Amino acid sequence: MKLYSAKASQAIDQDAINKANIPGILLMKRAGLFAFQTLEKIWPNAKHIHVVCGTGNNGGDGFIIAQYAVLSGYQVSVSIHGNQQKIQNDALLAFQELTQLGIKPITFNKACLDQADVIVDALFGTGLNQTVTGEFADTIKQINQANKPVLAIDIPSGLSADTGAILGIAVQAQHTCTFITQKLGLYTAQGQETAGKVHFSPLFIPNELYDNHTEVARNHALKYWLNTLPVRLASHHKGVSGTVCLVGGNKTMMGAIQLAGLASLKTGAGLVKVITHNEHGIAITQAIPEVMCYSTDDLTEQAGLANVIGIGPGLGLDDWANRLFNQVMDIPLPKVIDADALKILAKRQQSQLAITNGNWVLTPHPGEAAQLLDCDTQTIQKDRIHAIKQLHKKYGGVIVLKGNGTLIYDGNQMEICLAGNPGMAVGGMGDVLTGTIATFIAQGLSLWNAACLGVSLHAHAGDVLANQSGQPGILPSELASVMSQLLSYSDSPSS
Repeated sequence: MKLYSAKASQAIDQDAINKANIPGILLMKRAGLFAFQTLEKIWPNAKHIHVVCGTGNNGGDGFIIAQYAVLSGYQVSVSIHGNQQKIQNDALLAFQELTQLGIKPITFNKACLDQADVIVDALFGTGLNQTVTGEFADTIKQINQANKPVLAIDIPSGLSADTGAILGIAVQAQHTCTFITQKLGLYTAQGQETAGKVHFSPLFIPNELYDNHTEVARNHALKYWLNTLPVRLASHHKGVSGTVCLVGGNKTMMGAIQLAGLASLKTGAGLVKVITHNEHGIAITQAIPEVMCYSTDDLTEQAGLANVIGIGPGLGLDDWANRLFNQVMDIPLPKVIDADALKILAKRQQSQLAITNGNWVLTPHPGEAAQLLDCDTQTIQKDRIHAIKQLHKKYGGVIVLKGNGTLIYDGNQMEICLAGNPGMAVGGMGDVLTGTIATFIAQGLSLWNAACLGVSLHAHAGDVLANQSGQPGILPSELASVMSQLLSYSDSPSS
């Protein structure tokens, strides 16, 4: 799936009108029909709908929906927000057709919302780029307080189509119908929880119209990334599966590096070597006999036998941690940097970063990203696309910006992961991801493919567990076993 910016979406819309000679009113009617049919399927028992319309083309879509509802026997009420004299072009034609059916705008108030079985949000479209205030903010607040099902048109009013940030206040929709393109803002930051389930129609626009417009990000199915793994042939041996060296597990955080090691094994690493405190070695090998534990004195030697280094899980921020971090930076291997290692990295001077040549995957959550960019978490979440590009500009390599709609970026391409769930918001999940991505690098995947596969596999495993037993109580250690099961899809050459 390709995801576009608001600007690109509007340009494709105009190309459909000007290059493919599809009348704008026809596109509006197609959008309105798709949205109305979606409403009928979702709420088959609804009898009364209220359509909240703006004065632009989004409002025009609302007028068309109201037309179809009237012709289908629904009780319909429509309110217009903004200067009605500003309605023009296709939206004006749609409004005039609606009035010919006997529907006139009513005053918006609590009563019209109380009478409705479904509220249609056609207030603002993808062009919104400023904070919602005044009358419009009050309207959205009343919609949200009405406790009625809401169908948003193209995008929930108040949600940024580019960033997924809420511009002051946004309509909380259960479902959203979007047209022509999938907008990135529907799937990252607060987009998914604001838009609800997204229903998409390209409105029968010719495919070639998309060729001249570059998407912001893509989303690929897990199967796509699984197929980047090498096939395990009959002659396969542990050397082919790669050797992972993991560094971390400070005195009170042994479990973090243990989880990373477990994940590496469960996702197919041939050998897993853990560099940690001496006193942790026995406990870790008793819990996971397949993991080999070494003291920090053995780091250089054991890393020399590995294909990749993962550092950060349970690393800490003390002298021990900083010494290990410095040693790892001097080792010419690809790296996965997470957790406390990111916090140490954030304090390094730009000149100290050059020695890595960007041969790493950084996996920050928003708080860690804020430290890496010397800003606050709110700034990161306000525009995650800008944030991940700034992270890459400063640090290079492949960046994984974790969160709702995790983003992966390498300077040329961006992937968004749409899997995962809130039940995964628990300590240790990031450690599992570190070990997973490290394994795929050790098996010969590029940093990009390893990061994308690791993120997708990790998120889908979380969804499997949520479907089996619910979101509360999902454990990172359970996730590792489910990832192993999902990897079976790539075992045969035909997969």
